[in-house]
This record gives sequence, C-alpha cells and structure tokens, in this order.
Amino acid sequence: MKYLIPTLAVLLVSTLFLRADNMDNVVQTATQILEKRQGSVDPIPNEILANARGVAILTITKGGIGIGGQGGEGIIVVHHQDGNAPKVWRAPSAFSISGASIGAQIGFSTIRYIIILNTESAIGQFVGVGKIKWDATAAGTAGEDTGTATESTRDLEKHAVLVYRDSGGLFGGATLGGSSIEVDDDVNQKEYGPHIHVRDILEGKVQPPPSATRLYQILDGKRD
Repeated sequence: MKYLIPTLAVLLVSTLFLRADNMDNVVQTATQILEKRQGSVDPIPNEILANARGVAILTITKGGIGIGGQGGEGIIVVHHQDGNAPKVWRAPSAFSISGASIGAQIGFSTIRYIIILNTESAIGQFVGVGKIKWDATAAGTAGEDTGTATESTRDLEKHAVLVYRDSGGLFGGATLGGSSIEVDDDVNQKEYGPHIHVRDILEGKVQPPPSATRLYQILDGKRD
C-alpha cells in the first residue's frame, strides 16, 4: 500500500499535464467544445458571440492525492473590425493553465469552458504570464448556474467576462481565479514561425490555420 499512493500520484500528475503539442490538435479540441455547446438546448446567444472582443476556449483537468493540482490548455481568438469592414476572427493563440489546491482529493476530472471576453483587459489575461483575476468580476463564476438566467443579452454583454461550460448554464460554483496562465509559445511558434509572438497573432499578422475554419463558422452562428 505504501507504494500505491506515490504510484497513483505519478499517474495522476502525468495525466494532468499531458498537453497537445501542435495548434491543430488544440484547435480541434476547442471546436468540439464549442460545437457541443452550440448544439445543445441552451447555446450561447449569437449576439453575445458577435459582439465579443474575443473568445477563449479551454480544458482544465483537476486531480491529485492530498495536494491536488490542475493543468489545462486552450486557445484565444480575437474578434477585430477595421473601420466599416465586417468583424473577423483573427488567428488563434495557444495558452496553458496550471495551479494547485490543498485538500483531501483522489482521482481527477476534466471541465471544459468557453469564456466570452468583452474588454481589452479581459483579453489581456490570456496574452501574458500571471494569475487569472476575474473571480470577483466574471458573470457566472459564483452562485448557481441560474444566477444570471434573468439577465438579458444586453445586460450580460456589460460583464467583462462570461464563463460557460460546454454544457449547462453559465458556470456556477467555483471560480478560475488563482490559476496561472501562460502563452504557449512552443505551440504558437511551431504553427506560425520561430519569430512570431502572441501580439503578432492577435494583431492579425499571421493567417489562421485551415483547421480553424469550422471554429470560425460556429462562432459566426453557422450550426451546420
């Protein structure tokens, strides 16, 4: 038994921090998450997506024995408009998430999120290194899933951040505050080139990968 717990811990930590090593895999996962949500009985309203400054889609796995941890990955895409031209979704930038928690826990679970970003400062959470800080400001990150059900779409758009799961209502219960987030330069530069950095991606200096075509279709409200 004394060898069992360390072995389980190694397996959990190893599983927890396995991440995709290329953009196509991360984009494919993000597309599946969004497609599931938008094909559900309670999709994110098209107006919310159309007016968003950006969208982040991520997977977080939590687990451990005694001292737990969490790891995850995802992409952010910025919604940009030049003058009177139609808004376009720029190329995705990859990021990773890590964090730790202390408590009696064993095993692991995976949760998938779609995060609507309505301000530049919200987008800024995903383009550097540091702690996510929206636990006090994000709609849907506290209370029950129904906590914001009575808010209109227009009212929801006033929040800097909206956090959705791939199923169910606005995310209720725990928050993502305290997690550490970092741009995944390895994935980004493997896709776009060795001298490309996150600002180049978000400023539209690179072309989106073909694998993101379906993702943009869903973000633009095309379900089929």
